[in-house]
Amino acid sequence: MGPRLTEWDDSWDNQSVRQTSWGRVRPVSYGDEAGSYAPGHRLCRMFQFTPTLPRGMSERIGLLGGTFDRLHVGHHHLIEEVAARCDNLEIHVTSDSMASAKGNQVQSYDQRFESLSTFIEQTGVQASVHMLDDPFGPAPHREDCVVIGCTSETLDGCERINQMRLEAALKPLEIVVVAHFIDEAGEILSSSRIRSGIVSPSGNLWIQASDFDTVRYMPAVLDDELKQPLGTLHKGPEDNPSIALESALSTVKDKSMIVAVGDVTVLSLEEGGHIPRVAVIDGYTKRQEWSPSSRIALDESKRFYAVNPAGTLTRSMYEACRDAMDWDGPSVIDVEGEEDLSPIPLILICPLGTVIMYGQPGEGIVVRCVDLAAKYRARRFLDAFQSTESK
Repeated sequence: MGPRLTEWDDSWDNQSVRQTSWGRVRPVSYGDEAGSYAPGHRLCRMFQFTPTLPRGMSERIGLLGGTFDRLHVGHHHLIEEVAARCDNLEIHVTSDSMASAKGNQVQSYDQRFESLSTFIEQTGVQASVHMLDDPFGPAPHREDCVVIGCTSETLDGCERINQMRLEAALKPLEIVVVAHFIDEAGEILSSSRIRSGIVSPSGNLWIQASDFDTVRYMPAVLDDELKQPLGTLHKGPEDNPSIALESALSTVKDKSMIVAVGDVTVLSLEEGGHIPRVAVIDGYTKRQEWSPSSRIALDESKRFYAVNPAGTLTRSMYEACRDAMDWDGPSVIDVEGEEDLSPIPLILICPLGTVIMYGQPGEGIVVRCVDLAAKYRARRFLDAFQSTESK
């Protein structure tokens, strides 16, 4: 089953009312009669609380707050549903200092602001973007606002805001609680799942076991493209890879996130005192047996094994990459065959911010920090691979 909106909790039917200290909240159905969000998707039900507008107020201003990292279709739906309940929606986005509590892979405020602004411009939603630098923002004291939007997780915060408004002799806000969007794996689509590298902003899995029900063969049409560096090339002499490696490492902020592919790169890292998060080796370089591979120790790394003939991607390789990334500590994938194409499943599996590092024969070392663009490209490559039934 593909990405979809959540089904509503059966305990909340159209007649259910939640009593709070500031008023009542009733679920409102936006079913098939209201149209659909996308083919195969149902619009959710929402809670509605409608206070009387202050005398003389004609414009309905709405408020919505959040981090809005890695803007996704769940965010889109939330914004559109809340915007439909007001004339103008103010989207208050957490500042960098607030968002930092979610980890270092959260986008900067400027990036999140830009993504929201682009979405607003493209969709024509009547909304504006503002910075949020405290948990409640302007909601407790704004007299000109009548609507506030949230999900079920943040409903308590909205109820707290209405308590604060009542204490300040202000009317409570109409609360619109929008149901979650469910991703392809049947989980709530969230920015954290996107950062973890599991799903795309549209809620689709980047990779799944069924992708390797058959052996994947690299088509000749991709040969030239895959020979080009997938990231930034750090040049250095072939007989002294430490020069290129030093340049490459200077660009890596978190060296615990390095995934190294290729015996020369792995050995150079180890001899330089850097143990990769995942190392992928096959005992060869430029398709020739490489005797220095015997010096690769990585004694404290967990060993995984894969059988992967040249020019292919097998289930064995996929499972080894998956298990190595799931392992809580450094790991090594010993490949019987060839590891040249392993960056494709690795990019699709690993979290955003992972650093893929591999050797470019005769030129140096390539570094690619995994972002959404890298995942889209890797997915395009995998989709282009030819397949046949596994023997």
